[in-house]
Amino acid sequence: MNISIASLAYNAHGRGSQHASGPDALLAADLPEKLSANGHIVSVREVELSAEEMAQYGGWNRVGIAGGHLAELVTEAKGRRHFVLGLLADCNGMLGMVGGLQAGKATHMPKRVGLVWIDAHADYNTPETSPSGMLGGMPVAVACGKALSRLRLQSKIRYPLQSPDVLMVGMRDIDDLESRALEDDLLTVFTQRDLVEWSAALQHAMEYLCEREDVVYVHVDLDILDPTLAPAAGLPSAGGLSGRELGHALSRFLAFDKVGALGVAAYRADADNDGRTRQQVLDALMGAFGIRETSEIIC
Repeated sequence: MNISIASLAYNAHGRGSQHASGPDALLAADLPEKLSANGHIVSVREVELSAEEMAQYGGWNRVGIAGGHLAELVTEAKGRRHFVLGLLADCNGMLGMVGGLQAGKATHMPKRVGLVWIDAHADYNTPETSPSGMLGGMPVAVACGKALSRLRLQSKIRYPLQSPDVLMVGMRDIDDLESRALEDDLLTVFTQRDLVEWSAALQHAMEYLCEREDVVYVHVDLDILDPTLAPAAGLPSAGGLSGRELGHALSRFLAFDKVGALGVAAYRADADNDGRTRQQVLDALMGAFGIRETSEIIC
């Protein structure tokens, strides 16, 4: 498989700071080399913001600028018919991944993109419903056109996703108003058990999604992992999967031909002092591509 790694090491605070350290750390852990050693042809491109872009006012604005650059990398890679692996500082990177996949050969004919959202949290809040006001709890709502249209457009999502375009998988920590919004908007929600056991309902939903869409993007917030195994992944929430369990589930998604990209977000490498979380993330990524990791911690 030709794999283009698109690395986005920026969040609202800048590059590599405030827990945006994961993408660089995974590259430094020889992720491209591990994939190449198992027969894949791997290239790496990294989002870079200019000094002028970094000087622009507003962290959320810079997130949009970075998302636009990521979208360009994704569109370029898909133009070469490569599978795209996104290494994302946080879940806002999903916007650029979807925006890049949506771009068609002509601007008036976008591709229809499906989103599989694997996360301990739904990230379906808006500024009006969010208890914290944290942008990282809003990207699915933004992609669906419920809020922050400028951020969506900066990330090159010209046409918001519709409810049938989205599968929500594995969430175990959802805010009250957010839960009500998921119900009101008729989003399809699957449990963590559906994911681990690969339920018949999830299989059927994926079959439907692939019939409906031109391309499907699978997004993983790494706090889907068990925080006792991966304490430096996303916003820890009790419960969750091991890296190997996640990797096995991801391999089932990647077996669908319409799945053209996988993104992993929110590995807080700067908080991973013993390397335990990194190994769980590598287990998941290797498993997604059918490679078994040794689970040795590299300090």
